[in-house]
Amino acid sequence: MAEAIGIRLDPETMKKVDALTKEEFEDRSTIIRRLLRIGLQEAGKEKSAQLYREGKITLTEAAHRAGLTLWDFQHYLVDKGFVSSYSVEDMSEELKLL
Repeated sequence: MAEAIGIRLDPETMKKVDALTKEEFEDRSTIIRRLLRIGLQEAGKEKSAQLYREGKITLTEAAHRAGLTLWDFQHYLVDKGFVSSYSVEDMSEELKLL
């Protein structure tokens, strides 16, 4: 069962929420729940990317934690400006090992 909570939002944020309620034909609670869910998903992706950049988790683990496929997580990293240190030479060496 969902838990009810009370929060305080500044007037500017409430204006934006109210504008979305009118555009989406939804009530405030529904809009705020959706925005919170989107924010949590984005925060999860950012945290996973940070841990990956710091070398604390693998790319596969980061993608899993972010709730994305490996391919989608790689695109997410690129979109956020991540530049891999993996070089063509690294790939050549790995291919030789195979």
